Amino acid sequence: MNYILLIEDNQQNADLVIQILQSAGMDVKHFINGLEAAQFARRQHPSVILIDFDLPDIDGRTLVLSLKKQLGGESAPPIVAVTARTGATEKRLAEQFGCAGFVSKPFEPDKLLCLIQDLLDQSLR
Repeated sequence: MNYILLIEDNQQNADLVIQILQSAGMDVKHFINGLEAAQFARRQHPSVILIDFDLPDIDGRTLVLSLKKQLGGESAPPIVAVTARTGATEKRLAEQFGCAGFVSKPFEPDKLLCLIQDLLDQSLR
């Protein structure tokens, strides 16, 4: 199943991301809670995961580590942090936790789409 897994607890932010991705022809599955999203991802492997670091049920960075391990380690789908946490330190932490990309909110829709398309293209190689 090819889809983008979006883990975002703010509905307005989620709606914006969903609209952007769907307008580009991408299938999106949205979850508010990280643990529920992880269960779904284990059953239906996503192509890319977009994750907010501030979730109501689990720290997003902890969830990144868990997802990477549960979905195949190095062969796990790429995970992109889409977070209001900004700055070089946050970006470095996201990389250390295994994120393939980092997008600060607010973001430019075209940059998000380009990043996701690049990750999808890399996974086809």
